[in-house]
Amino acid sequence: MVIHGAISMRAASRISGLFCEFLGGHRFDGLSHSTVQNYLLRVGLDRIENATDDCPDRVWITDHMIAAGSLKCLVVLGISTDAFARLDRPLEHHDIDVLTLIPTEASNGSIVNEQLEELAQRRGVPVAILSDRGSDLKKGIELFQETHLQTISLYDIVHLVSRLVWKRLSKADRFNEYRQACYQCANKLRQSRLAHLKPPRPKTKARHMNLDPEIRWGLRALWLLDRVRRGDLSDRQRARLDQEEVESKLGWLDAYCEELLVWTSMCEVAQTSCTVVRRYGYSAATVGHLRAALGTGAESVTQGMIDEITMLVEQQCNRIAGQYDRLPGSSEVLESLIGKGKRLLGTSENNNSLTGQILSLAASTASLSASTVCDILRRCRISDVQSWLQEKITAGVHVARRQDLSEPGCGTKLAQPKVAATPTF
Repeated sequence: MVIHGAISMRAASRISGLFCEFLGGHRFDGLSHSTVQNYLLRVGLDRIENATDDCPDRVWITDHMIAAGSLKCLVVLGISTDAFARLDRPLEHHDIDVLTLIPTEASNGSIVNEQLEELAQRRGVPVAILSDRGSDLKKGIELFQETHLQTISLYDIVHLVSRLVWKRLSKADRFNEYRQACYQCANKLRQSRLAHLKPPRPKTKARHMNLDPEIRWGLRALWLLDRVRRGDLSDRQRARLDQEEVESKLGWLDAYCEELLVWTSMCEVAQTSCTVVRRYGYSAATVGHLRAALGTGAESVTQGMIDEITMLVEQQCNRIAGQYDRLPGSSEVLESLIGKGKRLLGTSENNNSLTGQILSLAASTASLSASTVCDILRRCRISDVQSWLQEKITAGVHVARRQDLSEPGCGTKLAQPKVAATPTF
């Protein structure tokens, strides 16, 4: 219920009590929420520490999970080349194994290399490492390759194409003007009858990954503006969309009509490229599928982007030529798993800081059954979880906040600020 039903541990506890009552027992016979948490942590730790499979041809997919505070976590997933070759769809959570979770206070190329070396000693040297090529990961993988020449470094397609889009748009004056106009428009619409038309808020993190919603809003708003002008609206829409008000709030978009069409086509090229590589991975046939899906760009900017994406994807495919049929090209399964991990960590109670609940991320990839859980609980004790937490996890933001921002006791007198002595002459 917690992993697949996306509910809290307390809710799962209460539902299990309702099941007991429905079957003729007592509501308090259900699991407590702390027991639910302990089961998740023990399953997750067992998935990481007690795996005995020996897979010499595994691909690693790696990234950092970042939360509030200084602590971050290196997450490494694994899938064998044979298992990936048998798939005819994008990767899903149950297809991969969580090989390690390494909480760390600092991260650079040297530290990442040490972490990868330690993992290679336990789980074998990978045939390839797929990453978003963040600065620390890129340098760490390069250092790892100096020792393990057979390991291939692959570039995640989503980050590859999004950076190409960002490279073209971030330096364009018109796009920067458009974003500023969207910000001003949002302020005007927020407390009006047209609040539902407010443009999306720009992302402060990974901005190059989140341009599409901003651009698509502009095109949709232009389409609405055109229908309002033509009177092509339903009765409900006419009641809430006053033409004069819509014109005053959205009329500025007319100046960006041509640019929005070009920007939208660039986003569509990026999305199509991701869809192809997500489906076929990096292989000898990927470039052919990519060219067939992208076709020819209507504008020179779009065509230039198609040519650059095709060239870069071909370079990735050439790295595995003659060695493997195909290897993963998208790390979206890891991004999705990190998103689930942040949900399991909880954002309202602890400001999304990393806690021991991070182990439940590994439990999310397990194919759980009653017999499997029983075997894991016999193998992995709660004392093992406590030892892992003491070694890996430091006090999170929520603990420091509770200690440092505690309520002063009744009658407590605050210390008076020191007053600088008046100089005498």
